[in-house]
Amino acid sequence: MWRIIILAALIAVAGCTRLYESTPSDKNAENLPSQTISQGKIDVVKGGRLEYIIQAGRIRSYEKERLTLLDSGVVVDFFDREGRHTSKLTSDEARVDEGKNVFKALGNVVVRTDSGDMLLTERLFWDEAKRKIRSDTMVTMMTEFDSLRGYNFEADEDLTSWQIQRPSGQTMRKLEKP
Repeated sequence: MWRIIILAALIAVAGCTRLYESTPSDKNAENLPSQTISQGKIDVVKGGRLEYIIQAGRIRSYEKERLTLLDSGVVVDFFDREGRHTSKLTSDEARVDEGKNVFKALGNVVVRTDSGDMLLTERLFWDEAKRKIRSDTMVTMMTEFDSLRGYNFEADEDLTSWQIQRPSGQTMRKLEKP
């Protein structure tokens, strides 16, 4: 008898319950991106000249914050002032702060130049306005003459001129004593 009463009560409560479609609350809606692109590719052209191409498995843009998040495999191809390809950056993810004009690559960051130089790190910042890259974590820099590890790396975006602090490794360059 009790089972029938409990079952009837459950049916009555369930019958009075309203079902709503799941919609994000106003609070959550503010955290949603303005745009989401899957398997995206962005060509950046300035002054009629291709500067770089960004590709990612997912690109999310937050207009209000002027922030773009890229993930699922990021690839950036860089071009010089004459339109020639110079280097390629790959990383797990990246953040673009459009207000500061800074691109931050994160996770398994690799920069390969067309001349054969390679930079490996976990975090890399690219300042588009200054056309400089830097890393505040350990880096490995490999060139025809060097295989060095160090910290506080800074370079031109094409890696033609660079400096590294606390270097260790090997070099085939002739170094002058101070």
